[in-house]
Amino acid sequence: MITLRIFLTVIFAAILDVTTSAQHDQSSMGSGSDMNRNMNMNSQMSMLPPKTETLKVWGNCDLCKRRIEKAVKGEGAISVDWNIKTNLLTVTFDPAKTNTDALSKKLAAVGHDTEII
Repeated sequence: MITLRIFLTVIFAAILDVTTSAQHDQSSMGSGSDMNRNMNMNSQMSMLPPKTETLKVWGNCDLCKRRIEKAVKGEGAISVDWNIKTNLLTVTFDPAKTNTDALSKKLAAVGHDTEII
């Protein structure tokens, strides 16, 4: 009977050791898998097509035009054109890097109101 208990204890300890070792290996692999998953998500996000939006931005001169276009380019826009007569800003940007809210906040920070802010 004592031999049976010792035998079962040894088997239980061996199983516990193998299970713990397997969990440790799997958790360290999980970190790599998470990193690969994040890299895949980042590459997918950057593969989104550029987005073009038109915003109403108030201003009235060439200095405003330069300030508006510079501010939006600094926020990550790919191409920018602000029309002085219509006060319309046509901007193309990478949606993975910025959005219209961020662009509007940047414009507000340099002193130009938009239809959003």
